[in-house]
Amino acid sequence: MTDKDGFGPEDIAQQIDVSRETLEALQIIVSELDVWRLRTNLIGPKEADHLWRRHIYDSLQLLDYIDLDKKVIDLGSGAGFPGLILAACMLGSSGSVTLVESVGKKCAFLRHVIDVTGLPARVRNERVEKINDIQADYVTARAFAPLPKLLDYASEWLLNGAIGVFPKGRRWQEELTQAADYWTFNHEVIPNDAGDGVILIIREIGRGA
Repeated sequence: MTDKDGFGPEDIAQQIDVSRETLEALQIIVSELDVWRLRTNLIGPKEADHLWRRHIYDSLQLLDYIDLDKKVIDLGSGAGFPGLILAACMLGSSGSVTLVESVGKKCAFLRHVIDVTGLPARVRNERVEKINDIQADYVTARAFAPLPKLLDYASEWLLNGAIGVFPKGRRWQEELTQAADYWTFNHEVIPNDAGDGVILIIREIGRGA
């Protein structure tokens, strides 16, 4: 299965250094998503036309900023982007991903994919603000919340030294400005080759005045 424009796993392999096992896992994820989306609202009806480019490749852009031997918590995991994709890249490493999702049907999909692929990941079917018993070195979230609120959700880990790796869309500058009204933090802005947004790297946060 490839995107409507023909972009698919071969293109991923040419552009990003991923193992054969990872590529096979990514193909299973896409195949299972294609089945499950017909019975539950995992993605929008038009998203299937560009899964590989807009969702898989976009998620893989985070790899340069995450140590795959460490622990990642993915907030508001939804259909598994980027959480499942990062877990697929951790096959053979000592890293793992915890996917946090409050919607039971989405959790059922995530657990199913983890079971059939053997990914180093687990699912927590809870609201993000209720979780305080997970250790993480990195926090990720994609299309989950505006940055000021996202930092509030992620503060459990960021205030304890974790690094935030957040893909953001075209309004990232506005969100960054708004977040600075509530939080102090160091940040890095990385252009996202997969779209018109960026990847925000957030470190050393503190509560604003």
